[in-house]
Amino acid sequence: MQGITYLVAAYAIVWVGLLAYLGVVMLRIRGVRTELAAVKELVREQQEKNS
Repeated sequence: MQGITYLVAAYAIVWVGLLAYLGVVMLRIRGVRTELAAVKELVREQQEKNS
């Protein structure tokens, strides 16, 4: 029975790790979207300025 306990613990650790990784990726994507919106705004302002 001890082997099953280790197996369950290993699966739990893997799932927690995957969820943490996905959380980090989601935060990075949110940051990139924010930066992209800022760049789009700057481009729009430059186009209006040059027109």
